[in-house]
Amino acid sequence: MNKMVVKGKLLVGPILALVGGGIMLMSGYFVFSSIALNEASLADGGLSWADVGFSRELMYLRFILTLLWGVLGIIGGILALMGKKFGSILALIGGILGIVGMIVPLGTITIVISVPVSLSGSFLFVDAALMLIGGILGLALKE
Repeated sequence: MNKMVVKGKLLVGPILALVGGGIMLMSGYFVFSSIALNEASLADGGLSWADVGFSRELMYLRFILTLLWGVLGIIGGILALMGKKFGSILALIGGILGIVGMIVPLGTITIVISVPVSLSGSFLFVDAALMLIGGILGLALKE
């Protein structure tokens, strides 16, 4: 019976990593849809990406990196659930890269107001923080 309680404690980190990775994947979807919204706003104003001084390819890079961090969190969480310590390391790396990506600026899009664009998208830093905490807990809790 006591062993079951310990196993429950061991599952907290991987579950947090899975939740954080899932939220990061949803953030990736919203980053992708923001590309279309920006395109529509530019078309309504008769502008192009070159007119606002920003490259569309940077938005696609942001989308791909956001998805990559989410996939790292999910794969890390799944591996950690199976008992592999490497999974916690993957979730930790995904969380760190997610936080760093949200801090690194790519530039600004100025249509009506200036909107800063970072290297990766996020849901209020919650997704990357959950992956980071899940990775730390997965490594810190002993079997």
